[in-house]
Amino acid sequence: MPSTVNPWGAFHFLIVTITQFHPATKILLWLGFAIAVQGLGAVPLTLLSVLLAALLLAGHSAGALLMVRRARWLLLSLLLIYAFATPGDALFPVLGAFSPSLQGGRGGVFQAWRLILLLLALGLLLRSCPQNSLLSGLYILMRPLRTVGVDADRIAVRLWLTLQYAEQQPRRNVQGWWSELRSTLDPAPDAAGEITLELPAFAWRDGFILALAALLLGLALW
Repeated sequence: MPSTVNPWGAFHFLIVTITQFHPATKILLWLGFAIAVQGLGAVPLTLLSVLLAALLLAGHSAGALLMVRRARWLLLSLLLIYAFATPGDALFPVLGAFSPSLQGGRGGVFQAWRLILLLLALGLLLRSCPQNSLLSGLYILMRPLRTVGVDADRIAVRLWLTLQYAEQQPRRNVQGWWSELRSTLDPAPDAAGEITLELPAFAWRDGFILALAALLLGLALW
């Protein structure tokens, strides 16, 4: 009796495999994706959209869709800026000089499309990396910068405190934010306690996937 392949099971296996990568590897993959996606056309963007949509559905990553929703005004602004600031053929000739350009509208759509894919990929990254895991990856990537005077320990502490503050603070209205802004002028209390980050070791799969990603990035930028 022929066996059938469950596509959702395959995507679930892919998500589980991705979650096993080193946090620094996941961050580097996202950065490589952010660089490569800028040079992709309609067909590659469509394929990536289908892949990311399937991964989001298989992983139940509603947070990524929330990130896109929160960026809706940024996306709309990006589209309008491209449409009205890029010279070209009038999209609505009846409006004359006040019409957005066809070339600008197309460019705005593609840039907004790329930004949506970046946000969706970032949502997958944040879902696969808990807060401490994400900070560990960033800390490991920043450690080589010590040779040029970058204090990785201080940056990691500030990032941790910022994330903790963002999680603990509820949404406020304008008056609440104004009160919070004025409170920043008060003397800051002494920070107590310590921050412990677990620094996992790199595995062979991390080196393999990074080499493969570097090859694909080079081909995309060729």
